[in-house]
Amino acid sequence: MGQKTISLSERVYKLLKREKRKGESFSAVIERLISKKNNPWLSMQNKFDPELWEGLERDIKRIRNQNLTGETINNDDH
Repeated sequence: MGQKTISLSERVYKLLKREKRKGESFSAVIERLISKKNNPWLSMQNKFDPELWEGLERDIKRIRNQNLTGETINNDDH
């Protein structure tokens, strides 16, 4: 995979760094954010507490996985 160098203002760098998750590269952050930009559900993200939002994202991933694999959901784990 090739690499490109880009310039960011200090403000934009800080915003991007704040969005970065543990173990995530800046490229992955940008890709994740760009892929979300046209999703109306995700436009509500700023209306939720960050911890609540992360919990919602985990639950959505778990439900999607359950739908794809047919695994049963154990609600006692939450």
